[in-house]
Amino acid sequence: MTMQEIVDQVSFMLGLPANENIEELQIEKAVLIAFRELKRYIKTPVDKTVPFATRIDLVANGIETVKVLRVLPAYPRIGLTMSSIDSGNVFQVAAAVNVYSGIGNTSSINIEPIVTEMAMAQVRNTLSTDFQWRYDQDNQVIYCTHRDPRPTVVTIQYVPEYKDVSEIKSNTWIDYLIRMSEANMKIALGRARSKYKIEGSNVSLDGDILLQEAHTELEAIRAELEAKKNKIVLVN
Repeated sequence: MTMQEIVDQVSFMLGLPANENIEELQIEKAVLIAFRELKRYIKTPVDKTVPFATRIDLVANGIETVKVLRVLPAYPRIGLTMSSIDSGNVFQVAAAVNVYSGIGNTSSINIEPIVTEMAMAQVRNTLSTDFQWRYDQDNQVIYCTHRDPRPTVVTIQYVPEYKDVSEIKSNTWIDYLIRMSEANMKIALGRARSKYKIEGSNVSLDGDILLQEAHTELEAIRAELEAKKNKIVLVN
């Protein structure tokens, strides 16, 4: 939803006119206050695939975030192959490496050095890491290292830094934003309408009622958000 759509809905729920006036400007401020608070709870990650580089500039790739969850090669190496000594099977080599003598008889050769070298290579392959990365939050870059062959692209999973209310796509978070905006606007209206009281008048404003409703609603919303935050488990 756009800012104007949220303002119109809050105006309707509070019974305010939807024309250009000072109250509409106040509603927009109430939405911005709610948006700033709600961003602390939105942890829904998104994925983006970018070209591989040893130094990935996040801003240049259209990524604005303060938290990178993980970085993965888009085409990870799966399993082992027999294409190199690092990935060979020492037992197959030990059983298969034979030579034929001049008269056609099969005779084994000493392959102990070969098997030993391949076993050590397998240990190195097991202990080493194909891909490593580090997130530099201050400079908004990711440093990557990858063993040959290097991937052409990598996928970055991160929590986006929202700049505008229209960037929120989840209906759940949009509902929270509208509820918090309405409560914030009730605080502004409540304080304005309870500022002055005319003794002996038959007309009274609902300022105190609005303030009580607003504080109750905000307390309930924040309790829900805290419970939701505690249930979120991020696996890196």
